[in-house]
Amino acid sequence: MSERDQPTPALWRLNPTPQGAPLLAGLLTLLTLAWLAFTSKQVGVPRDESVYLYAADRVSSWLSWSAERGLSPLSVEGVQQGFGFNHEHPALMKELFALSHHYLHVRWDLISDPTLAYRLPTMLLSALTVGLTTLLTARLVGLWAALAAGLALLAQPRLFFHAHLACFDAPVMFMWLLIIWTYLEAQAKGGRWVIMTGLALGLGLATKLNATFAPFLALGVSVLHVLHEKRASLAHPSSPSSPSSKTLKTQHLTKRYALIGASMITLGLGVFWAHWPWLYHDTWARLMGYIQFHARHEHYPVDFLGTLYYRPPFPISFPFVMLACTVPVSLLCLSAWGGLEALRGAWRRWRGAQGGYPLELLILANLAFALCLIALPSTPIFGGTKHWITSMPFLAILAGVGFERARVTLVGLVSSTTSKSSSLAPSSAPSLALLALLFTHPLLEVHRFGAYGTAWYNALAGGPSGAAAKRLPRDFWGHSSVGVLPTLNERSERGAGVFWHNATGAAVWRYKRDQRLRSDVRSTGDWTYPYASWGVYHAQREKRPEEVDLWWAYGRTLPVSGYFVEGVQLIGLYQRAPDEATTRASVEPTEEER
Repeated sequence: MSERDQPTPALWRLNPTPQGAPLLAGLLTLLTLAWLAFTSKQVGVPRDESVYLYAADRVSSWLSWSAERGLSPLSVEGVQQGFGFNHEHPALMKELFALSHHYLHVRWDLISDPTLAYRLPTMLLSALTVGLTTLLTARLVGLWAALAAGLALLAQPRLFFHAHLACFDAPVMFMWLLIIWTYLEAQAKGGRWVIMTGLALGLGLATKLNATFAPFLALGVSVLHVLHEKRASLAHPSSPSSPSSKTLKTQHLTKRYALIGASMITLGLGVFWAHWPWLYHDTWARLMGYIQFHARHEHYPVDFLGTLYYRPPFPISFPFVMLACTVPVSLLCLSAWGGLEALRGAWRRWRGAQGGYPLELLILANLAFALCLIALPSTPIFGGTKHWITSMPFLAILAGVGFERARVTLVGLVSSTTSKSSSLAPSSAPSLALLALLFTHPLLEVHRFGAYGTAWYNALAGGPSGAAAKRLPRDFWGHSSVGVLPTLNERSERGAGVFWHNATGAAVWRYKRDQRLRSDVRSTGDWTYPYASWGVYHAQREKRPEEVDLWWAYGRTLPVSGYFVEGVQLIGLYQRAPDEATTRASVEPTEEER
């Protein structure tokens, strides 16, 4: 890795790809993918994921159902069979989950773990996000900054958790970054990149609704770019007989941005419609239903700093406090330094007579947008940090910029202590030492807590225990039940009935299929603790009445086991008294009782 000890440029620009950057990005991509795949079995199945996996199975069976029933796969009934379930979300990722599972697990038997086969598309896109972030930062600042930016994405326990799941959050993070990358290439080079930008937006729209906002941010910054160039041309007017080069440049930019916008509208919407057979019938009504579902999304309770929020207005501070408490402190400091550099650069560029495309402003806008959207008092906040996951690659880029500034400062200090007569370049040792100092602890935290990422908090929150004392949310998705599977496998009686609380029956079925849970252990269903000999309780403040119900039903107020993160309970496992449990386990509830 070559040294680039010059200070970060005052005005940023996307330079040619440095030698070695593709190799570095490729290595980080492979490292991320391998780490995610290796730890997949440690990560439980959240409620949403269990729904999407079932939807993927419906898509996988779509053609076979149609063939068996003599239906056209694109008929009204055929589309209903394949895509009617969970039509609140686009189909691209569900289609990829289905294809990955069908070919890699069922047909070719390349992956023995079925859940890993479903999750692999998300893991691959998450790994590619690390790689693309690395490449962009290398072109912006250099190789050391690129390495820091890639590690800044990988070294976040919460992000690492979401990067496993067969859900849409990590994939739309990649798609958002892909849209911005192709857009940057299109505004600089035009040509085929204009088409690529439209296709990238189409893939983003086909992944999750969030991607709708990316083109507005990109084109909004483009408007400011054109206005800046126009102001510069007016400040230096040409002769009446011939337009200035600045005027011609403004006209050229306007035309190129208009072409990019047209590509986004036509190709973006075209790909979105084409990928989703659900829209082939009653297109307008179903499209409006899709939009209205998210515009009027229901609210779930969130415990935040001592207040349990059930409905709007929600606190404006929520996303900013949560971001400050859930990103490793060293990365927050680096990104803050990089953010200040970006703000100074954006201001200098706007005040100057020239300076090219406002890269600093684009990165800052993409970092801030999702956070500001969630900060609106009427926006649902139940998803926690995953709702601004699209901001994280841009936070990582700024962390890379901050690392470069810190590295150059450190190398300068070390160089000043060496012989000034030496013609040798400064050693890489200070840079490696700084990298180790800033990233070793976050990476170790990922290793320790990545499977339970929603419970991880940094030192500003006092860690998981401090966050619990401050009543910050830590377990809302039902996935933590994976932590008590070994106890149930070891201690539960044959055919034991288990009340799984906030975990879905579909998730329990997946645990059995993956051989993480004994096949004879039964799921008694929702609100069926009277018929279960074991009860799982997910520690959520709004669920406390259900824990009290377990106390009354089981005759004890303390769990017999559970799962804890630094002493903070995520799961409580309750058991009936042995004599009563034996009797109850042999009695099936009647149809009326069910």
